[in-house]
Amino acid sequence: MMLGACLATAMVGATPASANSLASLFGQGSTQPKFLPVHEAFAVTPSQMGDELVVQFTVTPKHYVYQERLSLKLPEGVTAEEWQFDKTPSIIDDPTFGVVPVFEENVTARVRLTAANDIHQQEIGIRWQGCAKAGLCYPPETTTLKVSLAGIAGDEPSLPVPVTAQPEVAPTAASVTENEPVDTQSKSADSADNEESAQTLQQPVPTASAQPLESDKGRQTVHQLDHTLPDSQTPDSSPLIMILLLFVAGLLLAFTPCIYPMVPIVANIVAKQHAKANAKRGFMLSAAYGIGVASAYGLLGALIAWFGQALGIAAWLQRAEVLMVAAALFVLFALMMFGWVNVRLPSAISDKLAAGAQAADGRLGTLGGSYVAGLLSALVVSPCVSAPMAGALMMVAASGQVWFGFLALFMLGLGLSVPLMLLGALQGKWMPKTGAWMQHVRTLGGFLLLAVALLLIERVLLTSAMLGLWAAWFLALAFWLFISVGRHSRVVKCIAILPMLWAMLLVYGISIGSNDAWRPWYIPKISQAQSLPDIRVYTLDELDRVLSTHDRVLVDVTADWCIECRIMERTLFGDRPDELHAYQVVKLDITETNEHSRAILARYELFGPPALLIYHQGKLKQVLLGETKPDVFKAALSDTP
Repeated sequence: MMLGACLATAMVGATPASANSLASLFGQGSTQPKFLPVHEAFAVTPSQMGDELVVQFTVTPKHYVYQERLSLKLPEGVTAEEWQFDKTPSIIDDPTFGVVPVFEENVTARVRLTAANDIHQQEIGIRWQGCAKAGLCYPPETTTLKVSLAGIAGDEPSLPVPVTAQPEVAPTAASVTENEPVDTQSKSADSADNEESAQTLQQPVPTASAQPLESDKGRQTVHQLDHTLPDSQTPDSSPLIMILLLFVAGLLLAFTPCIYPMVPIVANIVAKQHAKANAKRGFMLSAAYGIGVASAYGLLGALIAWFGQALGIAAWLQRAEVLMVAAALFVLFALMMFGWVNVRLPSAISDKLAAGAQAADGRLGTLGGSYVAGLLSALVVSPCVSAPMAGALMMVAASGQVWFGFLALFMLGLGLSVPLMLLGALQGKWMPKTGAWMQHVRTLGGFLLLAVALLLIERVLLTSAMLGLWAAWFLALAFWLFISVGRHSRVVKCIAILPMLWAMLLVYGISIGSNDAWRPWYIPKISQAQSLPDIRVYTLDELDRVLSTHDRVLVDVTADWCIECRIMERTLFGDRPDELHAYQVVKLDITETNEHSRAILARYELFGPPALLIYHQGKLKQVLLGETKPDVFKAALSDTP
């Protein structure tokens, strides 16, 4: 209701320490476990058998290897199919990243290789990562093997070349030159690996299963691809709805005590025109005043949006530490709405602003003076409406669109001013009386602000503990409705039963290990099979090559720092719908801010991840912006011809 603007912001880890630091923290400096060197904990032996690459992992007890951290660095022109394993992975439940498939015993991995042209004794890099159950996660390792393959056009068989594994440190980003083979698996991860090497203790970070980029063979060329955004899915289509919601939010804000500091100003403006007083004149004066209020908010919104675009706030606002600080602010705003915390401008400042607003009418004339009075009055009322307005400001900052920032906050201020316009038109003959209902509106706003805080925390805390926080929120809401609001209303008491029942469902969800507050009875499954392996790319050129070789492609624009991307990885790609098996899934990684990521955002008119792009025969059919729910995702895949 009141906080439609705030709720829009929601639709917008601890740093690992060393083993010694943790040991000293818990007083275990003399008893800390002794960890094996990585090549004693794991023996990785790659070999070639025809056109197959075979990798044997010998895993020491109490250690495990990540299935999803196994990837390849291939020479140019060489592609690989999906990995095949002779064992079924175990599923471990990580408190931060959820379920992760791992191998806790010896396992053999096979993958079929294809070369566009003959290659002889060229090096392949096998990237993998393992951990010790005692708490040590080893940095990613690279093992190399030289292989020979016959090209697709050739008839001669591939030569089996047994080679001993050659472990080496993964290359840094600076060591990659234009003459080196294309590495679609590790291009953005190299710099991160160097940082991981300096940290001996860390939590496992699962990544999407990805396979190397395929060659340019196919019936389409890059120039034949159509990247035109569908009209119904452009980023400019949804803000209009949000602008209307902000108007409604401002209208609801008008029915709180926030509006009363403005009432004497409007009454004084109308009273000064008593000689010409009529409904039309009163409405024009109060409308000029209301537009002044709205203009002040609009200018503030445009300024915030401009800074959001210039400083890249869209990406910054998705970082875990920023989300937690924002959640704390919304809790503070909620306490203000409950009346437990009072934050206002100093009386000396607010009195001067109010006096200046009333004096503006005599200095600048009737309509002009009313407009300026509205501009100044917006500062008087701002401390009272700062909570919902903060949500709107965060939203426009993330959008980066100046025009949207102005219109969004202008409509919020205009909605706030509508009752003032009616007051001027009716010349003060009607005004809603104060009473307990106004305090109920404020309290409801406080509950909604707490909900916004929980939605922000939910982007970081992806465990069953989140269900406990939501259960507490629904219980508090139910008790407030039943005891305070519903004291003299049976209807409200009946309504209070609904949040009580949902709180009980959330408690049930905690008992079964669910982490979805809106489907507490649901436990996501891990998909063990899919039609096509995922491909990870980092540039538009790499993406276009994939688009030219596949009929149906789903492009997932993602980044490591994107909290919503992590959520979608679990909700959409953890339990994949049948409709997705017909698509080639491409992870378009824009973790690094460089010319490639900026070009990607520019082509698709995006301000940041997440976004899903659905292609059919080289044409962009649908664009899903922001966090996408499973039902919307499934419907979009089904609707694409």
